[in-house]
Amino acid sequence: MKKFIFKPEKLLDYKTKLLENEKLALAALNAELAAVNGRIADMTEAAFNCREELRDMQLGGGVTPATCKMYFRYEDFLKTEIQKARKLAAQLAHKIEKQVDVIKDLRLETKSLELLKEAKLKVYRKEEIKDNERQVEEYVNTSRLMHMGFER
Repeated sequence: MKKFIFKPEKLLDYKTKLLENEKLALAALNAELAAVNGRIADMTEAAFNCREELRDMQLGGGVTPATCKMYFRYEDFLKTEIQKARKLAAQLAHKIEKQVDVIKDLRLETKSLELLKEAKLKVYRKEEIKDNERQVEEYVNTSRLMHMGFER
């Protein structure tokens, strides 16, 4: 019997590699989102500390208008940067959702190809068993005929 060949094997290999690449891209997006969220947390903490320092300085007295202005500008700068970072985080979250959908579709495609391969392999094995049974039956019949021929 001839060897089992699954013709869409190259397609299955390609889809499997593509799936792995898409998973790596998803991991990179998740890492980037985590970094952006970390920056947001750091900047939020810096803004809080800025307000606290200014408040402490005001309570202690001796704060010049220039110092107040510097602290307010720094806090405004942090707020702007936090907004930019949140916008970037939202964009990354949207990209992640799209990437998850791409991965789901690729998983479905690879799974269907794997199921097709398994089904074709089952058919091949059944045919192989039938072929083996046929060969055994031919051997037995030939042996009987030969044995009957020698007995006469």
